[in-house]
Amino acid sequence: MMIRRATRIPANQTPRGYSPIAAAVIAAVGGQAALAQDSGGLEEVVVTAQKRAENMQDVPISIDAIGNEKLEELNIRNFTDYVRMLPSVAATPSIGAGAGFSAVYMRGIVTGGDGQATTSQPSVGTYLDEQPVTTIQGNLDLHLYDIARVEALAGPQGTLYGASSQSGTIRIITNKPEIGKFSAGYALEGNMVDDGGNGYVAEGFVNVPLGDRVALRLVGWKTKEAGWMDNLRGTRLYPGDVSTAADNFTVDNASLAKDDYNTLDTIGARAALRIELNDTWTVTPTAQMQEQKSRGSWGDDLSDFAPGTYAVKHFREEYVKDKWYQLGLTVEGQIGSFDLTYSGNYLNRDVDASFDYSDYSYWYDNLYTSGYFAGLFLNNAGGRPNPSHSFINNDAYSKQSHELRLSTDQSKRLRGLLGFFYQKQEHDFEQPFGNIPGLADSMLMNGDEPNGEKFPGVVYLNSLDRVDTDKAVFGQIAYDLTDSLELTVGARFFEPEVTVNGFFGYGLGFSPARAPTGSEPGAVANGGSGAFSPMGQGWSRNGEYRCKSQKQYKDAPCQNVAKGISESEHIARANLRWKASDDAMFYLTWSEGYRPGGINRNPFAGDYISDFLTNYELGWKTTWMDNRVQFNGALFMQSWDDFQIGFQGANGITQVANGPSAEVNGVETQLQWLPVDDLLISATAAFYDSELKDDYSNFDAAGNVVSVNAPKGTALPITPKFKGNLVARYGFNVGDFDAHVQGSVAHAGKAASRLALDANAIIGDIEANTTLDFSAGIARDSYTLEFFVQNLSNEDAALYKTSQCAESVCGVQPYGVRPQPRTFGLKFTQKF
Repeated sequence: MMIRRATRIPANQTPRGYSPIAAAVIAAVGGQAALAQDSGGLEEVVVTAQKRAENMQDVPISIDAIGNEKLEELNIRNFTDYVRMLPSVAATPSIGAGAGFSAVYMRGIVTGGDGQATTSQPSVGTYLDEQPVTTIQGNLDLHLYDIARVEALAGPQGTLYGASSQSGTIRIITNKPEIGKFSAGYALEGNMVDDGGNGYVAEGFVNVPLGDRVALRLVGWKTKEAGWMDNLRGTRLYPGDVSTAADNFTVDNASLAKDDYNTLDTIGARAALRIELNDTWTVTPTAQMQEQKSRGSWGDDLSDFAPGTYAVKHFREEYVKDKWYQLGLTVEGQIGSFDLTYSGNYLNRDVDASFDYSDYSYWYDNLYTSGYFAGLFLNNAGGRPNPSHSFINNDAYSKQSHELRLSTDQSKRLRGLLGFFYQKQEHDFEQPFGNIPGLADSMLMNGDEPNGEKFPGVVYLNSLDRVDTDKAVFGQIAYDLTDSLELTVGARFFEPEVTVNGFFGYGLGFSPARAPTGSEPGAVANGGSGAFSPMGQGWSRNGEYRCKSQKQYKDAPCQNVAKGISESEHIARANLRWKASDDAMFYLTWSEGYRPGGINRNPFAGDYISDFLTNYELGWKTTWMDNRVQFNGALFMQSWDDFQIGFQGANGITQVANGPSAEVNGVETQLQWLPVDDLLISATAAFYDSELKDDYSNFDAAGNVVSVNAPKGTALPITPKFKGNLVARYGFNVGDFDAHVQGSVAHAGKAASRLALDANAIIGDIEANTTLDFSAGIARDSYTLEFFVQNLSNEDAALYKTSQCAESVCGVQPYGVRPQPRTFGLKFTQKF
């Protein structure tokens, strides 16, 4: 049994360097041919990293590509799975959701503290086919089935991929319809988490020719991920005024306590239609959707409050409903000697979520010995309502993007590409905090109804509309200096803009009496309503106090945020590629990446501008021993100037500022070895060394250093110094069956969880972790039966650590997101 790696490429996109006969063969089968070597060596992998189909060994970029078969062999189904197998990628998974809220980073470009609705855009772009689907509060977690490949392009990709591809780009490429060929398949899986619940996966596809020039591909999936976290039964005492126990309040979670608390259900579908209008023009409309419903917490309470592993003790309901759909249209054709590609896409995403925030209210309560919340939150009878908090997250996203590309004949000595790009993302989010049942009418927000029907028990509210737009022109020219030496230069000119309008803060019940001076937003001279009297405690100037008037604004009590920023910048890239032989290619790259600036909701916090990453890279792509060994790698130096960093500013409000600069140097390597036809060994590894070039400090209003959070030389957080994996797969015959066994190991080293040293000392480092997977199966004709074990060693080191509020307050009760415990599964697959 010889191990083969079938590689799918889009029709009408022939890898440069193939003969006309090979091109004709590939086109004849709809672009889905397996490009195997006659020698029985390693197969070629075709990628579209440079907006055209190419053999990966010819692309002068550090790329990790996981193809269709490898995705199936490694049982990779979601974001967490493929991040584990991509050494250049790091992530911070959410403690409150099983999917859809993870932040992703590449090549060590990370400070932590981002991922909130009004903070920085991500530094890594995520693409689903031709559309950027990067969202500020977390990536789309698409269930991976019938996927051609996942590509991780390390290093700045901004010239071709634009904003949020500052340090790299992740591309998820779906399988496209095949004209003239019927095919179908399905997979059924049952799994069981050790000391946890049971789950299943059901998925299938069908490809149907509709005449000689049209094909339809339909894909669907439904999954249930088992839980393993327990919400322990317990109580929590919120102390009242220190002079008396009369205001003490004990909360009980009897109605929410449950074993295997965290579950995730996913259902989704995809449809694509490919139409060949003639020999040179094709149109491919696509539509896909997915809905995920999760309950519980994925963060393990690492304190003594919830003893044991995989356990919390929470007092408010926790759930996430994440639903999105995407519509896309790709048009490919020729105009004279130019190839034209248009891609238009629309993404709509709605998130309805609620998270326990009882730690937040408890630890702030204990911060004030006079009983902070005891005297602050009252019911209509003057007593104390249940002080445990929740955090509700109601978000509506929409994103449209349009890209038009013109490229010249790729077989010519001088080749070029010109592109035009437009993108608009709208994010309407409503995030009420507190949500205390029975909160007194006197503490309700402006415009609320009696008994709080409009803002029920809301203590603090973010209700903001954020709009990000990006216009860009980009281009690239490649010239063959000699038959073996190619020079490529590219640039991107862009104009990003962001606006934020809405409300943040507390209601009148928590505001002081206002008699605004001429410098304050409520002053008559500034168009405000002037003085007013508060209804309640009168201790916070954040919220309704800062509104110009008490006129309601959309879904908010009034408007106190109306800010925006626009920029006009450019970045560039230069690459020199040397094809030393048929088996060796070397390249030198200088490239830049960027991330747009933005605004802070706090009116006293300034804006932040774009930060830039400069990359210097030496790479190689080589094959050895008659194409039985493939060794690729890259050495790089990166300079990250005036990087954006999120932190808790005045009154605990998260804000972003341009901080110091940093350097990240490293090496990335990939090895594939086929010692015999039936044994494939592959390994990837990344080594990173990062440090601040300047102190990360706090400053006063006069610009003087107040304190140093992290001195010069401190390593950046989240990304370990080493991350790598090793996979071995052996095929053999058992009677009439083709059989296989496979083992894999993935390791990530130790890393800081926070950049600020005092905060990291409280929360703790992210510990090193190693996971082992094993699978064995048999195949005959069209079907395969496989048994697998994931996390065989039951690794439980936390992949990320955080807390519900500032480390100085809530840090004594940290949470860690651990790997899913040992999981056993049986999978049946059939393809026609």
